Amino acid sequence: MDLPAPRTRDVCLFLAAMTLAVFWPVVTHGFIDMDDHLYVADGSHARDGLSLSAVGRAFTTVQYDNWTPLTLISHKIDVRIFGLKPWGHHLMNLLIHAANVLLLFLSLRRMTADGWRSAFVAAVFAVHPLQVESVAWVAERKNVLSSLFCLAALWNYAAYVERPSRRRQAAILLSFAAALLSKASAVTLPCLLLLLDYWPLGRWRKDWRSCLAEKAPLFALAAAAGLVALFSAHLRDLRAVPAGIRLANAAVSGAAYARKAFWPGGLSVYYSYHRGALNLWSTIGAVSLLAGVSLAVFRLRREKPCLLAGWSWFLVALAPMLGLLQVGSQAMADRYAYLPLIGLAAMAAWAVPSWTGRRAGAAALAAAALVCALMVAAGLQVRYWRDSVTLFEHALAVDPDNPIMLNNLGAALGRSGETGRAVLCFRRALELDPRDLDARGNLGLSLAAQGDLPGAVAQFSEVVRRDPTRAGSREHLERTRALLERSRGRD
Repeated sequence: MDLPAPRTRDVCLFLAAMTLAVFWPVVTHGFIDMDDHLYVADGSHARDGLSLSAVGRAFTTVQYDNWTPLTLISHKIDVRIFGLKPWGHHLMNLLIHAANVLLLFLSLRRMTADGWRSAFVAAVFAVHPLQVESVAWVAERKNVLSSLFCLAALWNYAAYVERPSRRRQAAILLSFAAALLSKASAVTLPCLLLLLDYWPLGRWRKDWRSCLAEKAPLFALAAAAGLVALFSAHLRDLRAVPAGIRLANAAVSGAAYARKAFWPGGLSVYYSYHRGALNLWSTIGAVSLLAGVSLAVFRLRREKPCLLAGWSWFLVALAPMLGLLQVGSQAMADRYAYLPLIGLAAMAAWAVPSWTGRRAGAAALAAAALVCALMVAAGLQVRYWRDSVTLFEHALAVDPDNPIMLNNLGAALGRSGETGRAVLCFRRALELDPRDLDARGNLGLSLAAQGDLPGAVAQFSEVVRRDPTRAGSREHLERTRALLERSRGRD
């Protein structure tokens, strides 16, 4: 016996309430000492107002290897409304995420006419622990904002399929442009729309040429945005991370995203490269898993087209973030799974209930239990984001040998006055990576704060020796030497 169709308004209210209930604690959180201050508190671009010239500068500014003018403007708006009070910036991230949840549900319902399964996918998208990083981190405004416009494009596309018109085509194009202006990783949207043509819309088999032709403007826009992103980004990490390591990591991290989607344990704000872990066997295992699932869903494409569409959505949406063109030093990141997660949730929603036959009630109970479990897990994950020390301590609990997190924790401890613990963190970071000049410079500052001026001079001297042009290092060295000479003169 089938369940009665849910009322759209009731589902929207429930999804919004569930999302706010899980993520509301972020409103009490502060800024995180990892990019939040760069984008907002200490970022002059966010604090220079909303005049025409300031908005114009947003379109000519490449901020930390990213050209994201709409994201930058959104930060300007937040600063104008809330100042530098963290709660307002967190609230905006939360509201955008809630809007994304509703757009996803409404789009899926419109395309599939299946309210319950659409609600399940939206619920998983809303409260999966992998989503916490994008919502709880102010610096990830670009991710939720870009996704907002991508999902708006999906909604407009669903309307266009029902009743094609140039106005709706224009709405899709404008939504896509806004997504690209928020974050360049939205370039995969035209491919995702083609997947929707395959399933659930069923347009591809009827007239695949028209499906491709109508998306030509989107592909042109994606190509232009991709070129801008390549020119904007400093791909210096291509040399730091060899091509073989990047290829192996793409496979291993792709498999890891799938695993974390189904078992979200060991989540962290930063996953470092452990090249020893990227051995031949782990790479073969990851490639075998990805290839095996791909082959299985391809063979089932006639019986269960939702499996091929969902798995392809996951892989395509994830592709720009797999690190083949490395920007940054992370091996992977939870935030990269924000939109790809939709594909895996759709696979479960449309495949698993259909396998249960008439046991619709049992399927509904299982889905509700799963969503409740995800809510609890996400709520626990949100707690780690309440302050920098808690977040970095959790990252080190997941990976104790993470030099970047050791350096970040040491810096956060130093700012809170725990200089002794900070020194221990910096020393351990340097044991793991003696080339880390950030940790060495921070160790010098902490030693100087403790009164160990000779030790501080030694650290600053090493920084200057390794990188004579490093900003601030020579000034720290000269100032500390002067203090040391003055103290010796008094002796």
